Amino acid sequence: MTVKIELLKTACYFTKLDEATLQAVSRFIFTKQVPVGEVVLWEGEEDEAIYFVISGQLKLFTTSAEGREFIVRIVYGGDSINDDATFEIEPSKLSAMTLSPVVLYGLRKPDLVKILRDYPLISLNIAQVLSARQRYLVQLATELVFKNVTGRLARLLLEREKLALSGAENVRITQHEMAAMIGTVREIVSRSLRELEAMGAISMKSNQIIITSRERLLELSRT
Repeated sequence: MTVKIELLKTACYFTKLDEATLQAVSRFIFTKQVPVGEVVLWEGEEDEAIYFVISGQLKLFTTSAEGREFIVRIVYGGDSINDDATFEIEPSKLSAMTLSPVVLYGLRKPDLVKILRDYPLISLNIAQVLSARQRYLVQLATELVFKNVTGRLARLLLEREKLALSGAENVRITQHEMAAMIGTVREIVSRSLRELEAMGAISMKSNQIIITSRERLLELSRT
């Protein structure tokens, strides 16, 4: 599969680069097409490449000894995975599984070192990406500690609606996946959904969640 410059420029490390730089970078990029439901990375295994999710979505998650899953984030739109393991030369901290058919652009660490030496502007892009990632993780940790489940669920529903409005495909998720994303279990998600419906924030029809009051969800997401 040929690397397309118009797609490469959507990868988070390579935004705002000129055409000549993108052409030079593209020589180091390899591609992967991965079907839905496939594991791209396993927690605890080594992979010295950074991957950019050019199309489709995948989930980054960790699994407890009891088999309980916690989804750290959903990755799409040119975002990267396996950055920390690649930079630190350590095993992957998280597993990655596709939620839809996915196209990945990959970059091995030795090639990344060459690119950074020749094109230092990319270092600034990487710093911005990792800074945003840190802010996200701080927000996630804060919500898990200080917010109740209903508030976390309200925030998640607003985020999924935003994703759907952006034109992304395959944005529907199960209650089990919702639970794994907000640090709880499916039964509590089901109960919280009924509470949100009783509050007039959503309606549930034919296993679909329809947001009826964004204002109410926004208010709850802040509590």
